[in-house]
Amino acid sequence: MSAIITKVTGFVNCAIQKSTQLTNVAIYWGKVSGELAKQVYKKEGLAPPSVQEFQTYYGNILKNLKSSSQREAIANKVLNFQPSSKCAAKAGIYGIQLLAFFSVGEVIGRRQLIGYPSFGEEHHH
Repeated sequence: MSAIITKVTGFVNCAIQKSTQLTNVAIYWGKVSGELAKQVYKKEGLAPPSVQEFQTYYGNILKNLKSSSQREAIANKVLNFQPSSKCAAKAGIYGIQLLAFFSVGEVIGRRQLIGYPSFGEEHHH
């Protein structure tokens, strides 16, 4: 009975230690990402749009969508769309670019080309 309790205690301690390590890693990289985002925000002079800019931009879009002539024009363009080889080539190029950006993001997220990094020691039972 004592051996079982010792094994369970060891397993619980190991699980707590690993979860603490993962939490510390997540907190660290969260802080690093936050600081980097702040620096980019300041350097680029980023700011949310003012209420006036927001109302002007989206007001024009809503006004155009409420107009029946605009809706009909959009519907006619969609219904009368004739795909061409040029359009297919553009779609293919955009798809390749999207896949490339996704792949680069995956590599950056993993911080290595193949597989995922391991934090801490691995125990196989």
